Amino acid sequence: MKKTILIACLGLVSLGLQAQSISLAGEWNVELGKSGSAFAKSKRAFQGEVKRAILPGTIDTNHLGFAPKDTMETTHLWRLYAYKGAARYSRTINIPKDWKKKPVELFLERTRPTWVYVDGELVDSCNFISTPQRYLLPKKVKPGKHLLEIVVDNGRSVPEQVYGSSHAYTEDTQTNWNGIIGRIELQLASSVESKSAETLTGAIPSRSVASPSALQMPDFAKDFHIKGAHFYANGHRIFLRGKHDAAVWPLTGHVEMSVEGWMKYLGTCKEYGINHVRFHSWCPPEAAFVAADSLGIYLQPELPFWGSFDKKDERLMAFLHQEGENILREYGHHPSFRMMALGNELWGDIDKMKEFVDDFRKIAPDKYYTFGSNYYLGYQGIKEGMDYFTTCRIGGEGWGKYNTHTRGSFSFADAYDGGMINHFHPNSTMNFDEACDKAGIPIISHETGQFQTYPDYREMKKYTGVLYPYNFEVFRRRLAAAGMLSQADDFHKASGLWSVKLYKADIEMDLRTRNMAGFQLLDIQDYPGQGSAFVGILDAFMESKGITTPEEWRQWCSPVVPLLEMKKFCFEDGEKIQAKVKVANYGGSSLKGKKLKWHLAAENGLFCMDDGTFSTKDGEVRKNVSDLMAEDEGVLNIFSYDEGLVDVGELNGVFHVQKPTKLLLTLNIEGTEARNSYELWIYPKKALEKKGVIIAKDLNEEVVKVLEKGGKVLWMPTASSHFVAADDTLSQANNATPYTVGGLFQTDYWNYRMFKTICENNKKKVSPGTLGILTNPEHPIFKGFPTEMHTNWQWFPVIKESHPLVLDNFAKDYRPIVQVIDNIERNHKLGLVMEWKVGAGKLLVCMSDLEKAAKYPEGKAFYQSVIDYMRSASFNPSAEITVDELKKKLVEKPRQVSLKELNNISQY
Repeated sequence: MKKTILIACLGLVSLGLQAQSISLAGEWNVELGKSGSAFAKSKRAFQGEVKRAILPGTIDTNHLGFAPKDTMETTHLWRLYAYKGAARYSRTINIPKDWKKKPVELFLERTRPTWVYVDGELVDSCNFISTPQRYLLPKKVKPGKHLLEIVVDNGRSVPEQVYGSSHAYTEDTQTNWNGIIGRIELQLASSVESKSAETLTGAIPSRSVASPSALQMPDFAKDFHIKGAHFYANGHRIFLRGKHDAAVWPLTGHVEMSVEGWMKYLGTCKEYGINHVRFHSWCPPEAAFVAADSLGIYLQPELPFWGSFDKKDERLMAFLHQEGENILREYGHHPSFRMMALGNELWGDIDKMKEFVDDFRKIAPDKYYTFGSNYYLGYQGIKEGMDYFTTCRIGGEGWGKYNTHTRGSFSFADAYDGGMINHFHPNSTMNFDEACDKAGIPIISHETGQFQTYPDYREMKKYTGVLYPYNFEVFRRRLAAAGMLSQADDFHKASGLWSVKLYKADIEMDLRTRNMAGFQLLDIQDYPGQGSAFVGILDAFMESKGITTPEEWRQWCSPVVPLLEMKKFCFEDGEKIQAKVKVANYGGSSLKGKKLKWHLAAENGLFCMDDGTFSTKDGEVRKNVSDLMAEDEGVLNIFSYDEGLVDVGELNGVFHVQKPTKLLLTLNIEGTEARNSYELWIYPKKALEKKGVIIAKDLNEEVVKVLEKGGKVLWMPTASSHFVAADDTLSQANNATPYTVGGLFQTDYWNYRMFKTICENNKKKVSPGTLGILTNPEHPIFKGFPTEMHTNWQWFPVIKESHPLVLDNFAKDYRPIVQVIDNIERNHKLGLVMEWKVGAGKLLVCMSDLEKAAKYPEGKAFYQSVIDYMRSASFNPSAEITVDELKKKLVEKPRQVSLKELNNISQY
């Protein structure tokens, strides 16, 4: 093989101007065959069936692959035309006469490992997957017609670990397609390449990176640098509001290659306040960098790897090092390319990671580098050679501790009780100062959020391309079998609206952290792989799910965000409220002299404040009148020149209400788009009044007699000393009765099936796996407890003290007053609050220990509201059941669900 005719199997960027090029887009012949040396190396060894294919494109987009045999597996979307192996693409090319004696280059913008033949003779092979492949054709290829054959193999020539881990290959998202996408051209090689090809006997060597000069830099990237714990650009501190990207393109099954497509994608990101994208274990094409340059978005590409960084694996190390060099040389001139990581959640040889970073820094010293994003899941902490650290924690912590955390939510395998948001009483004071203050370098919160929503089955009709949502079909059938298909849209809406509030809380924890440099959400876009992770506020197509708007989302995801710090959101009448008003200011200018306007409005009822004051740094005070009102407002002056987290003022006051009232406190900076809002709940202060209702912990003979005589009974099974909690019906305790799941406040993390597997393998408690509540806010049970159809912060004590009841064996059309939404794997009908007529009596079952919940104002208010409802004429259950039927159903095994193991690549 003559390596003197190989060009740019080093991912080189052409610095010289191309005199001329000929597009090879159009119809090609294609032959599918088994992968093997005979097929790859022979001149014309394979004479299979010749088909037609349009390039750029893939076997999938040309509908030449094979239909899936198993459509019941739900780990990802399914390829309708899948193919893995070698494919020979061929066509006639015509070299122009005026190209005589000029070096001709074949340019393949993005493909899999290739072998190129001209007139039946092998030119060379190349296995670059992150950057273009370029071949210099042999000198004997004269002007005129020639047969060009390109063998593309998506089944070999890259390290085996890459196929299942990198988002350049994984079936979870982009798919392991076979084809050639982007530009396919014959080009006249530059003069630099021509001379190199004539004088060198091997591969053309690396050239210096064409980094943009300071004058060429747009403002967003000008003088991009690190100082201490923060990033700076154009003379100002910046905060990275990032998202994770996993190459999710559901129509084509391969990455978008056009600038127009990337402008649309990144434009949507920007519309939602995103200014940074991290590419999880892959690198986007040229078009993405061009679009990001235009829109002012910082990109972090990664090496195509997720796994063990094993220095003994010489093939893997050589491949990854070459890919890194290629990425830096090919795209390093783009202003948006400021940062780079070695892959996702790596483990292995840390010294080798540093060696890679040191080498890459020599090639492109204008970039900033980190080891693998969240390497060692953060447990190894900060090491020499890391310019910044993208992580979920900084070093290890004791189980049940949160002092090293840099995000608010985790799986139950990774942090006690799923992290701070699920564990602690709701507040807007929590932050990550304890971890970040000690770091000394910029910290970016890794894969923040991961709050599931129930899928929207109406999305299925969007899948008109090469991928089909058989996973959706399976989930939909499961829901139908459970008798709840009619509730699918409500499940989606209720879980989605709650997830948005959870994302707001997690993001604001980052913004309240003085030495936090940014976050990378997982994700604003749904992830269709790893068991199906519907964690986005947008669907897999980057389109709205109907659960938030760009305007709402930008309240807490913008360069400037007003913040309210409160230790809690629920109060009793007469209780003193103390809150701090701050602004996360990363807008590139001082807010000195601006006015921050506050507006307080009651969504139901009236309120007043006694001696309420808003205090600013100069001691300015505004007194509120004591008259009842529906709304009030005032102004705070901003006196600070600072950027970053700015202290503005305080809110101190005593609220009074005549009935349970929800308030909305809005903050906005006059003359800007910066605004944010917070919900507060105020409840009258009074002792619990329980007369007229029998409150029972056990359904014993005395309670049954009360029901038989026409009495009203509130039964709270979880308060009984005989109750044995079962957090998961799939691992039910033998002596647990009735069948229950645990009380989960936030929506389940990422994907229930995968983290159930991880928890069990690591002997950790499995997450309850639920997605919040669904209820009717107009139901009379909520007269003293204002609520929406979904979970909100005032539900915390009730839910945390609960074990929702599995109602699979009850009538299929029965609906609890407060239903808990189960995950897509189990699809249990779960009840938090239920009611039945039992003989002459009336029974209300609450699966929360309200005596414990009543320690909080909101828990006591719910308890009182339930009792008041039961004492009213409105308490008139339509469903009937006998005591014997009820007892029988409580001990019957619920519908059984069999889940296969689903493991993660990362080591837990």
